[in-house]
Amino acid sequence: MSSNAPPMLSQQSALPRLPVPPLEQTVTRLLESLSPIADGRPSALAAVSTKAANFLQAAERLQQRLISYDKTQSGSWLEAWWLELAYLSWREGLCINSSYWIVLADDPRAYGLATAPAPLVPSDPGYSAGRVCDSGSYGEFQIRRAVKYIQHTLDYKERIDSGLIPVDRTKAGPLCMYQYTRIFGVTRIPRPGCDELRQDSATTHARTITVVVEDQLYSVQVYDDAGNRRRDGDLEDDLQAIVADVGERSARGDLDPAVTVLTAGHRDRWAAAYAKLEQQPAIRATLNAIQESLFAVSLDTTFSDPPNSVNAHQQTFKCHGTNPGHNRWYDKCISYMVDRNGTVGYVGEHSPCDALIPAFMLEHVSKAISKEELSSTQPSARTSGYQPQVQRLRFAGIDDEVLALVAEAEAEVVQAARTSSSRQITFSGYGATWIKRVAAVSPDALAQLALQLTYYRIHGVLAPTYETASTRQFLHGRTENARPLTPEMARFIRTMCDSSSSTTDKHNALTDAAKKHQAMLRNASSGGGVDRHMLGLRMAYRRLAPLPNEGPMSDDERRAIEEFFDEPLLARASSFHLSTSGLFPSKYLVHTGFGCVVPEQAYGINYIIEGERIKFGIEGKTADVGKGTDVGR
Repeated sequence: MSSNAPPMLSQQSALPRLPVPPLEQTVTRLLESLSPIADGRPSALAAVSTKAANFLQAAERLQQRLISYDKTQSGSWLEAWWLELAYLSWREGLCINSSYWIVLADDPRAYGLATAPAPLVPSDPGYSAGRVCDSGSYGEFQIRRAVKYIQHTLDYKERIDSGLIPVDRTKAGPLCMYQYTRIFGVTRIPRPGCDELRQDSATTHARTITVVVEDQLYSVQVYDDAGNRRRDGDLEDDLQAIVADVGERSARGDLDPAVTVLTAGHRDRWAAAYAKLEQQPAIRATLNAIQESLFAVSLDTTFSDPPNSVNAHQQTFKCHGTNPGHNRWYDKCISYMVDRNGTVGYVGEHSPCDALIPAFMLEHVSKAISKEELSSTQPSARTSGYQPQVQRLRFAGIDDEVLALVAEAEAEVVQAARTSSSRQITFSGYGATWIKRVAAVSPDALAQLALQLTYYRIHGVLAPTYETASTRQFLHGRTENARPLTPEMARFIRTMCDSSSSTTDKHNALTDAAKKHQAMLRNASSGGGVDRHMLGLRMAYRRLAPLPNEGPMSDDERRAIEEFFDEPLLARASSFHLSTSGLFPSKYLVHTGFGCVVPEQAYGINYIIEGERIKFGIEGKTADVGKGTDVGR
């Protein structure tokens, strides 16, 4: 950071608050977004327009409640509700459904790698998809590369703690940096109906990390009692000691049950098990030690064949390639995984911060590591006479009821993995450079045009689409939906699929749709989106008390509000068959993925537009569950 760059949180007090958009503006924009969903049925649009007019007359009281509520909130009117409703009260398992996964670039100088007995060759049918193999062992390079990621991640934490991360900016000005403080020492705790997040001084100033090997957990001290960082070689000795201890215990049948898999499955099941586990003092101490660690690192015995197969890599980090849901602690915000050959992946618990912020960290860390060579002939620096500083975290004495819940979670996650289909598509025809210079449109708009046109060509219908727009120009801002399925987008898709359309027709439709897309992104990012405001109005109706001067709500007003909220077209427009999000151009993030939000004919797609190529990470359900979903096509 340059000497005159402002400290990380220095601009927070100058940031505006997330606005409560004008009520009529939101309803007007919502109605426009419903036009493509109505799909040529004027009567349906007319009916919802009538309901909208009635809603506008009745809902001004909700708007005023929301404005009043905003004045009572330290961050924004949305912040607490969004955390609760989008994440903590969602009861499906974190694995695939909520957590995102990232594959980081391999080190071409890796050594001592495991290989498959009969490696796949390019002529094999499964070569492009790759496969995950299990070596049953751990490697020296794997251990050393894990330590590099531990150390450079600690470097990044120290930069955050010292305020040395430069303030992110756009043309509109500085962005909120609060989410950078929500990465380290954050753990999701399962509770019935709605989870909790734990982050406090004990967790953010922790001196340990949690290491997971064969579902056994260990606490590793990464700072000594004086606050000094452990040396690379010392941490390597710690990890080797853990691997050896697990191997010895496995040989004599002394491994604790795989409680880890509960963190992958249904949240209410995990909450029930957690409530029983925390009643046992020794296990409560284990749970507390996990929470009071900075992040988690999992060491796997699996590896990819072929060795550089991104598609095999992403299977490992999505849900463990051979043993779904195992050897992870999904409740930690930061979880690294390192396979037998040193390929590194990341799974993020989504509730405390959006994927963009850890992605910045991963890019920074991976770039720094790429400049350092690990050589089999050059050992790491270590302390003479060092004794490993690790503590086994036990899950002993678990009763049959909890063991039954573990078995249920295993069955659930195996089924989730079986019905999830995911692939990496790398398009190398062109990237942002050509799109901006020659096509003269927004690269993000062109990516959205391509995705929605592809969906229509496969399924024959327009897809209600979610695209993440950042609202970080506001204090504690997170995201909004850009609603990229616009009338202009629908016209573009139909023009492209009409054999009578000329090239000029298609180009005009493309540029019109791209311009509208950019306007939608600007609206959403500047606080003028639809979805979050509609959520706020619903919450104002359901949870906020009438204002002192409001007056009683009539039956007609109540009916107008409920009929609009319950309008089937609104529900259909919010059933996102394309859930999409873009990240920044990155050399080191080779695959990024997340799960689709509805099971049938739906896809979760993260994309990275680089200068000369575009990378798409795609997840959908298998044909039997997805009822026509076709990730391969």
